[in-house]
Amino acid sequence: MSQFLIIEVLISGFIIGIIFFQTALSAPIVFKYLMKEQSSIYIRKIFPKIFALMFILGCLSTSINIFGNVQSVINLSVCITTALLSFTCYIMVPATNRATDSGNTKRFKLLHSLSVGFTLVVLISNLMWPFFI
Repeated sequence: MSQFLIIEVLISGFIIGIIFFQTALSAPIVFKYLMKEQSSIYIRKIFPKIFALMFILGCLSTSINIFGNVQSVINLSVCITTALLSFTCYIMVPATNRATDSGNTKRFKLLHSLSVGFTLVVLISNLMWPFFI
């Protein structure tokens, strides 16, 4: 296994860790122990950073794949998907916040569901691609 491929596996591990940390540890604690106003501030501050970090990691992994001559179509697809979906989630955050602030529950549910779905695609694809190398 090339050094570049090992680095890409590590980057996927970081992405998986970020998603698991947020969903399994951070969010449940925040919603259980903080008041609604406090949890809202936390969520609005942390999610853009999470999506931005995953976007950067997706771009880094894409660059390593291309310039490191890894030659794995599956891996390259996962790298690009990670970057694009993370960026999409990042740019959806302000619209999601506006929907919440204006009480537009239908729009919030749609945007939130898209964000969750995109994040699940990123999680599952980063979990699965190493089994195909």
